[in-house]
Amino acid sequence: MLKRESARDWMKARIAHSLPGRLRLTVPGLEYIQAERHELAHALAGIPGVRRARINVPTGGVLLEYDAKRLDAPAMLDRANLVIQKYAMVVYRSRHANRQEESAELSMPVNTLVKRLAVNAGALALGNTAFRAAGAQSLLGRFTSVQALASLGLSVPIARSALDGLRRDMRPNADFLTVTSIVASLLLGNANSALMILALSDLAEMMTSYTIEKTRASIKQMLSVEDGSVWKVNPDGSLTRCPISETHVGDLIEAHTGEKIAVDGAVRSGSAVVDQSAITGEFVPVERHAGDEVFAGTVVKNGNIRIEARKVGDQTVVSRIVGMVEASELKKAPIQRYADRFSNYLVPLNFLLSLTVGLVTRNPQKALKMLVIDYSCGIKLSTATAFSATINSAVRQGILIKGGAYIEQMSEANTVLLDKTGTITEGKPRVVSMQVLADGMDEEAVLAAAMAAEETSSHPLAGAILAYGAERGVAIPAHGEVVTEVSRGSRTTVDGRKVRVGNLKYMQENGVAARGSLPEPGVSIANYVGVDGEIVGVLFAMDSPRENVRRAVNSLRYDGVGDIELLTGDMEGQAALVAELIGADGYRAQLLPEEKAEAVLKLQTHGNGVVMVGDGINDAPALAYADVGISLGGKSTDIAIETSDVVISRDDPMMIYALRRLSRETMRIVQQNFAMVVGINTVGLILGASSGISVMMSALMHNMSTILVVANSLRLMFFPPIDV
Repeated sequence: MLKRESARDWMKARIAHSLPGRLRLTVPGLEYIQAERHELAHALAGIPGVRRARINVPTGGVLLEYDAKRLDAPAMLDRANLVIQKYAMVVYRSRHANRQEESAELSMPVNTLVKRLAVNAGALALGNTAFRAAGAQSLLGRFTSVQALASLGLSVPIARSALDGLRRDMRPNADFLTVTSIVASLLLGNANSALMILALSDLAEMMTSYTIEKTRASIKQMLSVEDGSVWKVNPDGSLTRCPISETHVGDLIEAHTGEKIAVDGAVRSGSAVVDQSAITGEFVPVERHAGDEVFAGTVVKNGNIRIEARKVGDQTVVSRIVGMVEASELKKAPIQRYADRFSNYLVPLNFLLSLTVGLVTRNPQKALKMLVIDYSCGIKLSTATAFSATINSAVRQGILIKGGAYIEQMSEANTVLLDKTGTITEGKPRVVSMQVLADGMDEEAVLAAAMAAEETSSHPLAGAILAYGAERGVAIPAHGEVVTEVSRGSRTTVDGRKVRVGNLKYMQENGVAARGSLPEPGVSIANYVGVDGEIVGVLFAMDSPRENVRRAVNSLRYDGVGDIELLTGDMEGQAALVAELIGADGYRAQLLPEEKAEAVLKLQTHGNGVVMVGDGINDAPALAYADVGISLGGKSTDIAIETSDVVISRDDPMMIYALRRLSRETMRIVQQNFAMVVGINTVGLILGASSGISVMMSALMHNMSTILVVANSLRLMFFPPIDV
C-alpha cells in the first residue's frame, strides 16, 4: 500500500545531522511558511534549554543549539516537534493553495475523435481501391499515398504533444513512441499499419473522452439546483423578474417567503427568518435585519428582505463547484501518480528493445513491433479512466468527489469520525416531552392550545409541535386569526382566551409568567405555552439522529472500518445519548473546532486512515486535516465545497457506506487493469520478437489491451456497486 500523505507528515521534523548541543532538522513543510517563519523561530528558541534557533525556509532546515547537559537529541527532537506541529494547519492551507501539480493530459472531444476515425476509415478505403498508389515501394511513394498523407495529417496533434513532453520532461513520452512507430511503419511501406495504429489509438481515447464528458455533464446536472431567476429592484422601486445570469454586484434583489436566496450579500431593508442550515448547521432559522449578511443557497422561511448583491455569477456556488471539478484531474491519487511516473520510465525501454531486437534479428519489421507495443498508454488509463468513471457514478447518486486521491484514501480508511449536529442528526427538531405547569389544564389541553397558535406558522418548531400533537391524536380547536411575530412566537385566541406559543423572551415581553419556577431545558429547546397571562406548559424539542445512521455505522464496520466515533461540541449527556443510539464505538463531547482537528491528527499519527464527516463549517479544521473530509447533506454551499473533499448532497448517511463500496470496487478494477495491460503487452512483445506476426497484429494486441482497460473501467459508470 502506498504511503498516505497528510498535513502531519509535512510538519514532522527529522534529524539530518546531530552533534552534542547542536541539532539540524529537516521539515518539508517549511517551504510553505513565509509570514510565520520568525514567529516559529522565536517559539523554538523559547524551548527550555535551547540557546539559539535558526530556520532556513527554502531548504526546510532548522538549526538548534541547546544545552547538551539538560537535553539529548531525541528529547530535543520531541520538544521541537511539539512546537512545529502547531503550524501544521498553516502549512496545509498554504500548500493546497499554491501547489501546482503536473498538468493533466487533456483528451480530444468525442466529436473530434469521431471525425478523425471517419477520415482514417475513408483514407483506408480509398487508398486500397480507387486511389491505389503506383510506385508505392519507392521512398517518395511510401509517404505520398492516400494512407500515408492521412496518417501524417492525423499525427500532427500527437507529434505536437510529443515535442512538448520532450521539452518539458527531457524524455520521450507515449506520444513520442506513437509518432515514431507511425513514421517507422511508413518507412517500411506499411501505410495501412500506420492508419491502424492511429485508428485503435483514437478509439481508445474516444472511450476515455466519453467517460470524462459524461462525468462533467452529470456534475452540471447535479448542480442545477438553483432558482433560475430573481426579483431585481429597479431604481423606481418596481420589481422585475430576471435570470440569475443577469444579476451584477451592487444590484438590489428582493427575496420573499419560501424563496431561495440566489446571491451572497447584505440585507438593506426588511426582516425575515432565514433557514441557514445548509451553511451553518443550525436547524433553527435565524432572524435577519438590515445590515446582516445572507448567503446563496439559504431559504427565506418567513418575511421579505431586499439584499445588495456582493457575489454573483462566477463567484457563487455552481461556478465554483464546476471549476473545482474541472481541476479535480490534477488531484491525482498516489497510485495514479505512481502509474504516470512508471509508464513514463517504460517508454525508453521500448526504444531499447527495438534497438536490441533490430541488432539481433536484423529484421526491421520485428524492431518496429517493439515500438508499436508499449505499456505506458494502458498503465496511465488503468487509473485515469477508472477514477473518472467512479466520479461520474458518484455524481449521479449525489456524491461530488473532488479527485482520484480521495477515492484511494476512502478505500483504505479504517477510522470514521462523525460530527453530530446537522450531520448525523436530522437538522430539524422533534418534540420529545412536555410539562404542564397549570393545575387546571392537562397535557391534551395545553397541547391543543399550542397547536392552535402554531397551525399556520412555517417555523420548524411549529411543525414539530403539530406533528407531536398529531401523533397523540389531539385535535386543533377552533381559534381566531394566527399572528406570527418574527423570532418570537405566534398568538391566537381560543374560546376568548389569548394563547401565545414561543420563546421565553416572547413571554416576558408580553407579561406572561409562570406561577412557580420554570423547568431547565437542558440540552433541549424549550417552547413555552401561555394562556392569558400565565405560562401553562413547556414543550421540549430535540434534534434526533437520521433514520439510516445506525444502519450506515453497522455497514461501515462490516466493511472493515474498525473505529467509528462521534465528535461534537454538544454537552456530555447529549453526546452519550446519540452515540448509544447510533451504535458508535465512542464519543468526545464539548470539543472546540481546533480540538476536533487535534483528534484527527492524533489518530493519523498512529497510522490510521481517517475519514471525517461534518457540515463543512464548524468542522472545517477537522475536515481539512482528515484524509477524506466529507460534507453530508446540505445544498452544495461555498463552505462545504472549500473545506470538504467529498460533498454528499443527499441527507442519507448510507451514502457514506455507498462511497466506501464504490471506492473499494474502483481500486479492485484498477488492479485488474494493471494485470491486463502488463499481461497482454508482455505476450505481444514476446510474440513480436520471436514470431512472424504482422505489425498490424502487434498494434491490434497493444491497443486491444488499452480498449479492454477502458471498457473494464466503464463498468463503474454503467453498473456501479451502489444500491442504496
